[in-house]
Amino acid sequence: MAHISPHLNNSEYTVGWIAALSHERAAAEAMLDKKHPPPQHKHTNDDNIYTLGSINAPNGEHNVVIASLPPGRYGTTPAAKAAMQMLSSFPAIKFGLMVGIGGGIPSNDNDIRLGDVVVSKPNGTFGGVRQYDCGKTTARGFKEYGALNSPPWVLLNAMGALESQHDTRGSAIPNILDAMYKFYPLMAKPRKGPGYIYQGVDHDRLFHPDYEHISSKNDCNECDTEQEVVRLERPDRDPFIHYGTIASGNQVVKNARKRDQMLENCLCFETEAAGLMNDFPCLVIRGICDYSDTHKNDRWQRYAAATAAAYAKELLQITDAADIKSTPEARGVMHELQEIKSITKGLALDREQQQLDRRLQEIFKWLSPLSPSARHSENQKQRVEGTGMWMLEDPKYLDWSSKTPKCQTLCCYGDPGAGKTIITSLVIDMLGEHVALGSKIGLAYMYSDYRDQKQQTTENTLGAVLKQLLGLLPHIPVDALKLYEEQVTQMKPLKLTEAKNFLQIICAQFSRVYVCLDALDELSDLRGLLECLSDRPPSMQLFITGRPHVREAIQKYFKEEQSIYIEAHRSDIRRYIEHEIGGPNDVEPDAMDKKLRMDILEKVVDSAEGIFLLPTLQVHAVLQATTIRDRQEALETLPSNLGEAFTGTMTRIEQQPNALSRRAGKVIAWIHLAEQPLTVDELLCSLAVKDGDTSFDLRGIPVRGTLLNCCHGLVVTDQETSAVRLVHYSLDEYLRGQDQIFGLTKAQWHSKIACTCLTFLNFPSSTGRKASDESDMKISILSYAATQWGNHLRMSEDLPDAPLDLAKEYLNTRSKIDFLSFRLLRDVMYPYVSIRTISPVNIAAFFGIARIMSDLISAMRDFDSKGAYGQTPLSLAAQKGHKAVVKLLIENGATVDSVDTKYGQTPLSYAAENGHKAVVKLLIENGAVVDLVDKHNQTPLSQAAENRHETVVKMLIENGATVDSVDTKYGQTPLSYAAENGHEAVVKLLVEKGAIVDSVDSDGQTPLLCAAKRGHKAVVKLLIENGAVVDLVDKHNQTPLSQAAENGHEAVVKLLVEKGAIVDSVDSDGQTPLLCAAKRGHKAVVKLLIENGAVVDLVDKHNQTPLSQAAENRHETVVKMLIENGATVDSVDTKYGQTPLSYAAENGHEAVVKLLIKNDAVVDLVDNLGQTPLSYAAWNGHKAVVKLLKESQSRKRRRMN
Repeated sequence: MAHISPHLNNSEYTVGWIAALSHERAAAEAMLDKKHPPPQHKHTNDDNIYTLGSINAPNGEHNVVIASLPPGRYGTTPAAKAAMQMLSSFPAIKFGLMVGIGGGIPSNDNDIRLGDVVVSKPNGTFGGVRQYDCGKTTARGFKEYGALNSPPWVLLNAMGALESQHDTRGSAIPNILDAMYKFYPLMAKPRKGPGYIYQGVDHDRLFHPDYEHISSKNDCNECDTEQEVVRLERPDRDPFIHYGTIASGNQVVKNARKRDQMLENCLCFETEAAGLMNDFPCLVIRGICDYSDTHKNDRWQRYAAATAAAYAKELLQITDAADIKSTPEARGVMHELQEIKSITKGLALDREQQQLDRRLQEIFKWLSPLSPSARHSENQKQRVEGTGMWMLEDPKYLDWSSKTPKCQTLCCYGDPGAGKTIITSLVIDMLGEHVALGSKIGLAYMYSDYRDQKQQTTENTLGAVLKQLLGLLPHIPVDALKLYEEQVTQMKPLKLTEAKNFLQIICAQFSRVYVCLDALDELSDLRGLLECLSDRPPSMQLFITGRPHVREAIQKYFKEEQSIYIEAHRSDIRRYIEHEIGGPNDVEPDAMDKKLRMDILEKVVDSAEGIFLLPTLQVHAVLQATTIRDRQEALETLPSNLGEAFTGTMTRIEQQPNALSRRAGKVIAWIHLAEQPLTVDELLCSLAVKDGDTSFDLRGIPVRGTLLNCCHGLVVTDQETSAVRLVHYSLDEYLRGQDQIFGLTKAQWHSKIACTCLTFLNFPSSTGRKASDESDMKISILSYAATQWGNHLRMSEDLPDAPLDLAKEYLNTRSKIDFLSFRLLRDVMYPYVSIRTISPVNIAAFFGIARIMSDLISAMRDFDSKGAYGQTPLSLAAQKGHKAVVKLLIENGATVDSVDTKYGQTPLSYAAENGHKAVVKLLIENGAVVDLVDKHNQTPLSQAAENRHETVVKMLIENGATVDSVDTKYGQTPLSYAAENGHEAVVKLLVEKGAIVDSVDSDGQTPLLCAAKRGHKAVVKLLIENGAVVDLVDKHNQTPLSQAAENGHEAVVKLLVEKGAIVDSVDSDGQTPLLCAAKRGHKAVVKLLIENGAVVDLVDKHNQTPLSQAAENRHETVVKMLIENGATVDSVDTKYGQTPLSYAAENGHEAVVKLLIKNDAVVDLVDNLGQTPLSYAAWNGHKAVVKLLKESQSRKRRRMN
């Protein structure tokens, strides 16, 4: 390969090649066609050691400079330093190549294997490299500043040409490597190590993300083969070339879950490129040596370095040397970039802030998948300017929104279609004018949606509120971070109890928190949310809307509530009508005269009867007519209520031409019966598929712009999310009350939808991966079809065999697109397991399709065959609550008490956990043992109690379940679980059945302490009434009162004090309930404890007082309260010898410092480290605090003089 050439001048070298590691450098040097002597001179500050040479190219050759990083140094900074030094010695370099190894990010879309090559290629968002550890987190998500510059055009052009060449002639990488092995035989047969050759498919093992490496050895010989991801076999061992975004940062990633959670649409990780791309115009080329998980080892590193280097050589071989000469020098480009960077330097975040922002984004993901801002944006667009102002002028609203409201809960009730949601959006906007980042006023909101009840759980709703409030804070509260880390380290999702504690912590950071919750009647767990909010933080002011029937439930939890009845005001309706006439929904604006306008205004306003949706439909009906006469006639036959309006609109839809009426019927039926909200693209794709189709035909897709015109206003699109939905929840209710929709029963529509899904899934797979409109559309419906076809089929089982035949055909195919669809279904059924464990029997059990299961049973030899997680079909059907399939399997001999391998659960355990009463009853009747335990010794009764399934709890106890069974995970009983989660009815039932009220878990916690800790007042009251000891302590000596105080549960604290709890109990750290509350900033609890005799200066084991803790943690109101009640201002702790003022100054709490100085705190006290409040403030850069302290010293000196 390489031949020695004479010396060249440094100014003749045009390509800079950075190879971070020694074997990357060896591979780079092996690519040179000629080797040159070392440089005759370097810049005085250049520490790099260079290899010089050239690579042949069209119209000449490229002179190349190769440099590597010092041993043991990696990351963005060393790479940037090496590049800068290179340019100081070789000023004519035009661009750089960053060539080496990287960790792959395999996904459904990118089948990346070890030895493959990834090349940085710009897209609409990133310039080919994304710096994943640089950015800013806001309430709306993580905003990255790490989208780096694109490679130079000369390389992009060459890369495009090479990509085309590969499509026709294949890559030259195998030939380049063969030549390397001949010239450098030791690279193929090294004296030690694996060498620069292909390492074999047996050593290319990709494991599921949640399966970690189990051995200390540097290989996976002891890893479970069942945990491997099954991938299609490749036709040869030649590396594939992947083009896209490369993720770059300072840390090596060795965690598959982190890999998948952090980055979407990236192909690999590496640790140097981000240091170059913003300064040095370059291309990044990475050979894949591992999958960025715990199974990472060094076997593939040399081969991966070689394939990357070979691609770099192939790229240079196709890049015209003449084009390089006309490319600007890198130093000139860098100078321009540095000028831009100097202008934007003020926007840069320091590293510590970036890490905090990354952590905040992780917390957001953990808290909730819901993002209400998109829905709010849609509601803002629907609101006509000037409407709803009457609400903002209502005395009850003015009181509620004030600083000191008489009542902190404002409930707004209204009939369906009265305009509650639009009024909510107006209130949110008005309150939002007072909210800013770092302000003391918080605002959060949530719009409930009947279409999304599966996601809008109580936990997710509270999580969405917490995300918004957390995003308004300038920092993450320490206690919030601690709570998050405790849950995440145990891989726990956000539970209701943790959500309540989190809410107390976050709300303590604000003086006022406004929370607006719209349409509570559309929530599936209204009781759970209301119970949680009934013990809300004292700073929270709650705005609630709902239909009148929810008032009784709300008043049960909120004894003191103001209410306003929402109805459409005449002035608002008039404004709306005037807005619509001549607007986008007016099909013929010229078909209007003064009389008709006045008639529309008068008649529609008079007929509204307080319902805003009714005039909306009425005006739409009138404005669809195209002449003044037809509009006048439509006005004479206006519907008088919503039911009539919906019926009339449906009739007009059916009177359209057949093609339009059929389309409208499909659209409305699909949206009404869909298992999850649909997007516009999903709907378009579904309409393009016809029964009997054998391939996807783009020509069948309706025109997007006119898709919904045929629905006469009954269907709308959310522009922010592209979701399609019915115009209002009341329309969904109307359709539920109809036996038929456009002439077909709902079962028939489910059959049609199932047929559409299965017809699509049975299409032959695409060959290749074309980026086309067709492939985009196919992907849009694929996920829904793959994961929901079975649900629609189950709801149409008594109908003809067409959908069943399609289902059988699908279950017996494994073409590529089917393979992807099976993976999508697998991800819903069993995330991260091998697709081989998903059989047709599993799928039939999962969906509960009895007719398919009946056919499959006839061919089954083993009714207890175990699939993923070791679950039998019976176990899976029981888990999903499919009684018919459970019955069928039992009748055919399935083992009733089969045990899975992952959790050790039985079918009864799964059914009890998920509250499937009919299945629990059926299993018990067929001999299921009620007390069989899982691997944590948890019984079905314990599972049911934990998850609030009262009827199942009762059924199990009546059939002999042990009431006080103790698990081995936390040592909890069913009563403990029910109390911890606030399930009052279940607690009552268990106590009545003899459960021990003072049982103790592995942390020494009683059911009473568990309930108090999480703020479940009704459960606390019930347990005390049934004999629970009020002051029993846990293993940390904490009492129920201490836990309730620490977590800010005012109502529970009040109840416990009334029941005789010791107010000044002391835990193992010497902390009293008052100190715990003061540390967390729970003002109302602090006030309550002081009023009930708590000693304000009792110290903990470090002699720190409640005042010291409150000052340290920036709780100004609590500090003021404690001082007013006699707290010692200059108390000194024994840990560091600090005073409250010292702590407040150190942490920059200006308002607290000011308050303490005002109350004569000594500003010059010296602690055990010889520091004063002033020295702490100065050291930490708190200028405002320094100024306050100096002014205080000056005043003191003047007084002395």
